[in-house]
Amino acid sequence: MNEPSYKGPLHKEVSKLSNINPRFHRISSMLLDHVVLCIVIVPLSILIFVLVINFKQSLNNWIGTSLMFFPFFIYLNKDFLNGKSPAKRILGYQVIDRKTEKPASELQCFIRNLTICLIWPIEVVVGYINPERRIGDFLANTKVTMNNKEKLNSLWRDLKKVHFKAIYIIITIIGIIYFYGLSFVLPQTPIMN
Repeated sequence: MNEPSYKGPLHKEVSKLSNINPRFHRISSMLLDHVVLCIVIVPLSILIFVLVINFKQSLNNWIGTSLMFFPFFIYLNKDFLNGKSPAKRILGYQVIDRKTEKPASELQCFIRNLTICLIWPIEVVVGYINPERRIGDFLANTKVTMNNKEKLNSLWRDLKKVHFKAIYIIITIIGIIYFYGLSFVLPQTPIMN
């Protein structure tokens, strides 16, 4: 591996471990994404939870449930910007389309992450066995490849370049249907009852 241009916290330790076992590098990307996104999602989830509890009399069940799933929708779109989640930027990975070898589309990135809510631990095992593809990659016809390492603030640069596309509506509709289906699978919470 090339010496990275970005040297963040724990860089030396992660580099040592990844040189011992290259698969560790890929798994560390998955776990780092999980940690970074939890740091963003947990406070947002708590805020939404408090709002739903305080305003449950004026919210119908569907709106309250939708608000509760919103943070997970963010998690499913973690690779949305140029096929790079926060950890993929730091560690030098990118999700690409298997046919074109170009960055995966927003829809492909969303589809590849649909399995996370249901079988995340299995995805980690599959990612360890096959660092290029996990189960979600087979669904979206994508793979993860090495790419340039970037600073985390590159997210803002890519976010500024985003322009509305019709596919965003489709992703939102799929997300609503997906989470509506999950609401039947997951145990009912007494909050909205």
